[in-house]
Amino acid sequence: MNVPAYRIAVVDDDDQLRRALARLLRAHGYTPLEFASAEEYLAAGPQVACLLLDIDLGGMTGIDLYRQLRAMPGEAPPAIFMTGAGTPAAERAAAEMACVAYLAKPVDINVLLIAIEQAVRR
Repeated sequence: MNVPAYRIAVVDDDDQLRRALARLLRAHGYTPLEFASAEEYLAAGPQVACLLLDIDLGGMTGIDLYRQLRAMPGEAPPAIFMTGAGTPAAERAAAEMACVAYLAKPVDINVLLIAIEQAVRR
């Protein structure tokens, strides 16, 4: 797959999963940026084409992070939410923020890659 090196932020507190997602992204021509928390992402303030956000991050949730990004000046990057313990409320909140996808863990790699492609093409 020949794609531009879009920068994709992976925000997940599971080190092993975050690294695996970063490897997957690199293998498909993307440039992953890894963050273990929402707070770490906010402190870095990176410019990215897409966010892969875990919902349950231990501190600020992925939902809260995306709400905050959408409230800031400028346009928030498209988001793909991932969760191992989804709730109807979280899914509803993600849909209300027009996320690209809401995926249950373990994430289907093909579905994730399609969602990322949709996000970066927005």
